[in-house]
Formats: sequence, C-alpha cells, structure tokens
Amino acid sequence: MRGLLFQFRNSLPAYLLLSPLFVGLLLFAYYPPVSSFIHAFSDWNIYGETKWIGLHNFKMLFQDPIFVHSIPTLFYLLIPSLFVAIVPPFIVAEMIFSVRRVGISYWYRVLVLIPMVVPGTVVLLIWQYIYDPQSGLLNTLLHTFGFPEDYKPGWLGDSQYALFSLNFLGFPWIGGTSVLIYLAGLMNISKEVIESAELEGASFLQRVWHIDIPSIMGQVKFFLILGIISGMQDYSKQLVLTQGGPNYSTMVPGYYMYSVGFSFGRMGEACAIGVMLFVVIFFFSLLGIKYLKMND
Repeated sequence: MRGLLFQFRNSLPAYLLLSPLFVGLLLFAYYPPVSSFIHAFSDWNIYGETKWIGLHNFKMLFQDPIFVHSIPTLFYLLIPSLFVAIVPPFIVAEMIFSVRRVGISYWYRVLVLIPMVVPGTVVLLIWQYIYDPQSGLLNTLLHTFGFPEDYKPGWLGDSQYALFSLNFLGFPWIGGTSVLIYLAGLMNISKEVIESAELEGASFLQRVWHIDIPSIMGQVKFFLILGIISGMQDYSKQLVLTQGGPNYSTMVPGYYMYSVGFSFGRMGEACAIGVMLFVVIFFFSLLGIKYLKMND
C-alpha cells in the first residue's frame, strides 16, 4: 500500500499535466453520447425541459414519412460512395505503381496529394457552382457538346437529378490518402513475384487480378468498413448544398437528426435518431472487425 502511495505521489505531476486532456475527453467525447442515450427516451427541447416518455420518440420516427424515406436514400448514396472510395484510388495507384522511373513516380504522388490542401467545404461550394442550372460549368459543357440551349437540368434543385448529382460530386474521385495507402501495399509486393509473373507471360490485367488485388485485400477491407461507417454518418453535402431537398429527395437520417434537433428544437427525437445510427454503425463495425479477423 505504501508503495502504491509513493508511486502515485511521484506520478502526481504527470497526472496533473494530463488532466486537461482527460477532462476534455470526458466532456466532449464521452458525455455527449451518454447524454444522447438518456435523452432519447425523453421529451427534451432546446429550453432544457425534460420529460420521460420511454420509447415514444422511436415509435414516432417510424411513423414519420420523412425519416422513413431517408433510410433508402441513405443506401442510394452509400453504395456508390463505397465504389468511389475503393475503385478509382486503386486504379490511380496501379497507374503510378506501373511508372518505372522513381522521379516521375514521386511527382505523381505529390500531384495526387495537392488537392487535399483545399478544404472540403470549398470543394462543395465549387461543385455548387458547377451544378448551377443557369451559368454552371456542367450545363455549359452540355451545350458545347450539342445539347439544346433550352436543356438546363436543375441538378441539385431537381428531385429527378439530385441523388445522381450528389453521387457524381467530386469526380474523378481520386482520394490522395487512399491512393498512397494502396500504393504502399503495392510496393510491398516482392519484385521477384512480379518478375516471375511477367516471365510466365501474365498480362497486366492478369497480374493485377491474381497478384496485386490479393496483396492489398487488407486495404480494400479497411476502406470498405471505413466507407460504410463514414457514409452513414456524413451529411455535409446535404448541409451545404441541398438541405435535404428538393422535396426531401436527398434527406438522410444524419441530416434529419440535425434538422429535427437544431431547426425544430426536438432534441429528444434527434437523440433517438442518433442512438439508432450508433447501433447500426456499431453493428457494422463489429461485423467488419470479425470479417477482417476471419480473413487474416
């Protein structure tokens, strides 16, 4: 016992220095989700008034046509986003990996990383201009390639095109970090294996399919799991570009949670949406971790 007290006394300055970090972690990382779990079962508003109502918030959500419609919309956006997160960066990584001159390969990697300097919100605002139905770049290009002058889709403002527009946003979808992670995996492939495949007469596509992809399958699984988690949480496009419209065609549960809580003041209902998202994301996280372990 004295030994423990002596160790604690000697370590006290270190604990005091670390205390702001732990206090901040408790206040901003752990307290909000715990509070959400508690208030999800209450009628809680922006004025701080709280009344316990049990599962009423959850029942009301599944009777809410906007929330119910937002669930399939989430998957309409999620599935293409997984393709965007996995396939285009892999193609670019393969192209850079095929460059034999080290100097040129280095500069390609630098060029891939440069767009990361631009903040995400700025990128969204640029695409808002591109999609502008009157003077936007996209409609201008369509008219240049022979489309009639009166053909001016509303893109983000038209429920027929809104989901497509959000999925196409960010083209050509080359994430700098993803490319480098893929490239690191490709560079770990033994040169002897690649040379043996070339001597055996394997084509480029055969080498990619039978050697490269199996070698980076860990990275593919990582991007798949991370893409599912981030895709279910993200509503930045809706927040900046569409506000869930037009006619709720781009509404997703995350943005509906934000709207219900901060626009309409129904904090308890917003917490209920957050709890449901947490449960679904937690389930997919456990499933992904189990899948990774099974295939290691």
